[in-house]
Amino acid sequence: MSEGAVLVYSRKLLRQILERHEVSERHVGPGYLNVHDVQVPGGRVALAGGFGIGGPAAATAMEEMAGVGVRRFVSIGGAGGLHPAQAIGDLVVCDRAVRDEGVSYHYLPPDERYVRPDAALTSRLLEAVEQRSDGVVTGGTWTTDAPYRETREEVLHYRAEGVLTVEMEAASLAAVALHRGVEFATAFAVMDSLAEESWRPEGLGHPDALTALNILFDAAAAVLV
Repeated sequence: MSEGAVLVYSRKLLRQILERHEVSERHVGPGYLNVHDVQVPGGRVALAGGFGIGGPAAATAMEEMAGVGVRRFVSIGGAGGLHPAQAIGDLVVCDRAVRDEGVSYHYLPPDERYVRPDAALTSRLLEAVEQRSDGVVTGGTWTTDAPYRETREEVLHYRAEGVLTVEMEAASLAAVALHRGVEFATAFAVMDSLAEESWRPEGLGHPDALTALNILFDAAAAVLV
């Protein structure tokens, strides 16, 4: 198996990647995790998807793959935008994640509010995304286990703190990576919005968002081969 792996959450994205690349499939761990070996320019990468969403599911996938030799991970998915200027399909490379979830507290001490992805891999991912798209930004994300309990007060608080997005996996994966000594980076496409202090889901399934996710996959693959 490749030492570099991409984690994806969108079934549409997974299907499109498998349609446009030469792939083979293998099972990892107890048999629930399907990992595809994907031919990309310059080599091959492992691809895992369809294992669910949220910190526990993503962390379990990372643990299983690290256990069979994967050393570098890039997670790409959708996120909610917290700022009015953001548009559907905007790209964000994450440099820190608020630990408003549970998994990270089983791997790291509780004293730090943020957990950070690997700086070198994040820098390479940012450069690869910039080569493929205009307007990508770097910033923080708010990782939560409870997407239906995101309050107006929290949105305003994290926006004032400079956090750009909300999602469900980044802090958990960064914590597992630090504990296991593997490299991790993550990036998001804005797919819905909390910028007006209420949920606007119209970007879910929008073609611009799916196009943005494909750009992120190509960038991720480029830094992992």
